[in-house]
Amino acid sequence: MKTPILVSALAAGAACAPTWPSHGKPEHGWPDHGWHGKGDGLSIQTSSGLVHGFVNSTAPAVRQFLGVPYAEPPVGSLRFAPPVRKSSAGSIDATSWAPSCMQQAGSGKTIYTEQVPQFLINGGQSEDCLYLNIWAPAVEACEQEKLPVFVYVPGGGFTSGGADSVYKIPDKWIQRAQSHIVVVMNYRVNVFGFPNAKALDNRNVGLLDQRMVVEWTRDNIAAFGGDPERITFWGQSAGGASTSLYAYAWASDPIITGSISDSGVAGVAGGGDIAQTNFTSLAGLVGCGNSASDDAEIACVRKVDAVTLEKTLSNYINAGVGPKLSFTPVPDGITVFSNYSDRAAKGLVAKIPAIIGSNANEGTGFVPFTPDGPGAAVLQNVTNNVIACPVAKEVVNRATHKIDPTYRYQYAGNFSNVSPLPWMGAYHSSELPLIFGTHYEFRGNSTEYEYEVSRFLEALWLSFARFPSVAPTAPLPAGGNFVWPDFDTSTDSLVRFANGNELVATSSDQVIDKACGLA
Repeated sequence: MKTPILVSALAAGAACAPTWPSHGKPEHGWPDHGWHGKGDGLSIQTSSGLVHGFVNSTAPAVRQFLGVPYAEPPVGSLRFAPPVRKSSAGSIDATSWAPSCMQQAGSGKTIYTEQVPQFLINGGQSEDCLYLNIWAPAVEACEQEKLPVFVYVPGGGFTSGGADSVYKIPDKWIQRAQSHIVVVMNYRVNVFGFPNAKALDNRNVGLLDQRMVVEWTRDNIAAFGGDPERITFWGQSAGGASTSLYAYAWASDPIITGSISDSGVAGVAGGGDIAQTNFTSLAGLVGCGNSASDDAEIACVRKVDAVTLEKTLSNYINAGVGPKLSFTPVPDGITVFSNYSDRAAKGLVAKIPAIIGSNANEGTGFVPFTPDGPGAAVLQNVTNNVIACPVAKEVVNRATHKIDPTYRYQYAGNFSNVSPLPWMGAYHSSELPLIFGTHYEFRGNSTEYEYEVSRFLEALWLSFARFPSVAPTAPLPAGGNFVWPDFDTSTDSLVRFANGNELVATSSDQVIDKACGLA
């Protein structure tokens, strides 16, 4: 149950000044959450409509706005099409989660299904899913300045994932810091987001969803107290690949001032269906085979019930039969490209600072679950092939072509309440509870060292967002500040976090890159 807390008013004209209905209270028919009178920042006019948020007892100094539409429902003729900006919907009750986008269902056991389900999505799923969520401090926090903004892209292999995931809710972080705003999005995944159909001009509409969220944030975040000129685009896994892709796709008009790519870069996101046959195969499975033309094929598939389409795709893939079908980003020359070294060499990438890194034991997140794990050698091989080496290639590419600055890291934390089995280590996603500040909420409280690591990472992320033109800094427990060095292949500039009992240290990139053939 949401417990309302009244947030005090701002001076007229301040950054967080809200917009209220003329009668000064929630409109007829809206639930009364206790925000009476002007000044609490819980009713905000946006391009989507008048958004009504809430605060609750677990984070009483955080204004929350859940399920805010940023695009028209991508249904009917808008299925597989680029997103259409949401027109004003009048009043919007932003007090509960919107459903996640249609998820491709897996059939195997993973550490996420068996040990750490807090990374998985909650609630239902729907084709009508293009919503974002905003967490902002109490209005007093933005009296002096507009606050830096993180726009976060959830991961999920481009086949699943969404905003409603308990390990990745930033309310406690914002409650404590009172210094930033976080926007977390849904975007279309699998065939709904990456149809790659012959009849379409835009094959990767899920990436266009992400761009629209950035544009919506630019146009509306000032009303929440945010600074539209300090937007950091941050994602993990497929989200990290997305933020990396974004810099190449919108090189001349990035809007964002910084990019953070956790465990994912542009090079991991290129699908192989160049012949564009997968969509036709799926069309045949749902009764749209042998269509008279490409246009007729897609028109037919647009009429198939969304649940039927998703179940058919999931069941076919889980059966393990051929030909294999996959719907993830494909090179289209618009949002995804075939050669990122060439684009960087030609300057076709946004000249913005980037944090890019990976975890020491990524492989744990990509192997079938067994209680004792597959062994260290297997995990290291998967870690290198799937994540660490593509990340290494991207940061070396940026360094080679002077796409500066790049701040590179490896996260190695192994904390028992986040990694309940010792062999899990710093698995894929395990840094997120430390950064979002949710690490202590499940499987027991955190150690003092774990809190230290969490607050150190948060401080660096916030420093990067607040001052994008200078190196991120964070205070050290023993005094002084750590200053993150710009990555350079000739210096010890790979920053390692939580390696054993060491909070932070710099190292040669060869710790990772030698195994990747980048020596």
